[in-house]
Amino acid sequence: MITKTYQAIGYQTYDMYVMLEGQRALISFRGGSLRPPINGTFQTTDPKLQSALAKDTARDLTFQEIGSFDDEAKEDEATSDVTKVDGIITVQRAREYLISNIEGMTQGSLPNRTAVLAIAAQHKIVFTDLK
Repeated sequence: MITKTYQAIGYQTYDMYVMLEGQRALISFRGGSLRPPINGTFQTTDPKLQSALAKDTARDLTFQEIGSFDDEAKEDEATSDVTKVDGIITVQRAREYLISNIEGMTQGSLPNRTAVLAIAAQHKIVFTDLK
């Protein structure tokens, strides 16, 4: 199952509706903070909702997809070209590692554990000691 993470642009919390099978579905972006400035995120595994969000015409102004990962991917496929990072035990240290090792990453694009893990998976990075 593919899990996609979306981030509100410029909002710590943000509520919006998308049309899903002819009905309005509420999307709530949460988990942001004012200091440090971190935007709220929303995560879903529903492929129909993911498709509806991809079709949303206002998405470039209010939110963007920041990561996706397939939690049913075969372990042997994932380990063939994965970068394993030892010694990082906190999400903050993992965030700092990603910011310093992936071009264009900012603290605002990694607001929480979910986003950190999604971006790490997208770039085939595994934090072996992360709790």
